[in-house]
Amino acid sequence: MLPREHYLKQPFHGLQQLTDTSSLTSAQTRLIKKHGALITALLSDEVLNPNLADLRLVKTLSNKSAPTNPVEQAWLKYEALLQAQQPKAKPLKKSA
Repeated sequence: MLPREHYLKQPFHGLQQLTDTSSLTSAQTRLIKKHGALITALLSDEVLNPNLADLRLVKTLSNKSAPTNPVEQAWLKYEALLQAQQPKAKPLKKSA
């Protein structure tokens, strides 16, 4: 576990997973790049000293409350875009 300041200094490369980032505004892209490493660490419970805003962010991203700030909204949009580009699973065939 590392302090939250460590993760704020780390670059986030998750945007490279998206094939099309045109749905994100430039402000959303900047927020994801700036906070992405911290968010992924928070969601993995790897942050040593999360503050109240961090805990609220985790609660929001866990679908327990509605997004109220631009960082939460941008991250949820990013996750939705990632899910949308995932290939759909084929239904299993029933066997006799």
